Amino acid sequence: MLSPIGSSDQPGAILRGIGTAVPDTVAQTADTVAFLSRAAEAQPGCTPRLLRVLASMAERSGVAQRATVLTDFLERDPERFAFFPPRWSLEPFPSTARRMEVFEAAAPPLAARAAQAALADADVAPGEVTHLVLSTCTGFFAPGPDIELLRRLGLRSDVQRTVVGFMGCYAGINAMRLADQIVRADPSAVVLQVAVELCSLHYQKTPDLSLLVANLLFGDGASAAVYSSEGPGRGRILRTRSQVTADSADQMRWEIGDHGFVMHLDASVPKTIEAHARQFVEGLVEDAPGALGWAVHPGGRRIVEAIANALDLTREDLAASFDVLREHGNLSSATILFVLDRALARHRAGDRLCVLGFGPGLTMEGATIDVLG
Repeated sequence: MLSPIGSSDQPGAILRGIGTAVPDTVAQTADTVAFLSRAAEAQPGCTPRLLRVLASMAERSGVAQRATVLTDFLERDPERFAFFPPRWSLEPFPSTARRMEVFEAAAPPLAARAAQAALADADVAPGEVTHLVLSTCTGFFAPGPDIELLRRLGLRSDVQRTVVGFMGCYAGINAMRLADQIVRADPSAVVLQVAVELCSLHYQKTPDLSLLVANLLFGDGASAAVYSSEGPGRGRILRTRSQVTADSADQMRWEIGDHGFVMHLDASVPKTIEAHARQFVEGLVEDAPGALGWAVHPGGRRIVEAIANALDLTREDLAASFDVLREHGNLSSATILFVLDRALARHRAGDRLCVLGFGPGLTMEGATIDVLG
């Protein structure tokens, strides 16, 4: 068995503070279903059965609401649309270039809100930050959001920047591992991790059930964390692990199309995760799974339930994941810090958390964190 990464004699990074932020517009699931249904009805190939299945899946999704930078999802009159054309056909459907314009305008201020909250929680001044690690898979521009954050936060101009791009939901743990490695290599480093995702920009109107469910599940948000080798903190990273599951590359895909990025989710994803989760966790942790607390990325209700089945966990064990899914949906790489923030609050000093995420590949990412006082 391969050894987990991050198990050297050098102490792991201290997680000093966490911050989160979501857009002001919040769409209840009923609002989203109404929008998706009206738009789907205006497309060729839509059937009454598809709309019934969509409504049924929405009821079972575990998502009560999601935040979005697009106010159109709350509108019942297309004449009031601000982003889409004022007709339910949504034609001409917004191009990828138009969606990137919105990302460039909306992502940096949202990311800055989360970063400011994390710095305040850590009691760290912007000028103390030496490294910035930013993850996103929902937008591109250059100079990018990392440079925008320098200006908005008042970071030093010589901050060392790394962008973790287009890795999807598990990138939040990837960025966490990079922060840990930076601190282990340079104990004087202060690392700011930021994730910002505007998933709702990539709404697809094709009356395909898998696309509609993705539109129902994913929301917009940003999260951030601060790490250093010393000082008070909420947790200390012990080790991390990554694994790509064989013969599963086609189960989850994220492609750039002419009209936004297109997510493909296969119904077999939860079964694949359930089949491999126990072996992955056993390679990550030293203790028996039952002795751990859990911060699991809520890719969807069935994915969280698959982890529960694989590891013999209860709904209470995974309460932080179910709560974030209900209140925010899946925020891609930003989600795991929302979950970790709640999981840390539920545990005492001396406990240990197992952090898990999943994404294209099919990739499983994990970390263990010792909870501090």
